[in-house]
Amino acid sequence: MNTRNDVKRKSDQSLDARLVLAAAQLRFAARVDFLVARWLERCATNAEAAQWLFKTDRKPTREFRIGCEPCRSISTLG
Repeated sequence: MNTRNDVKRKSDQSLDARLVLAAAQLRFAARVDFLVARWLERCATNAEAAQWLFKTDRKPTREFRIGCEPCRSISTLG
């Protein structure tokens, strides 16, 4: 009966606070790494999409040139 109580008491001992803190820090760091990696992936996807939009927008549209006279400088107007 005494051995059974001794075993029970050993399992009821409190955990070493340093080990608990170290494990919590590792879990926190892993979670932060995961979230930052996901955020960077979204930023890269957005940047690729923006580059695609700007590549298609580089050609000037003809609608602004129809009926336009060449620009005059201010010195020739007066």
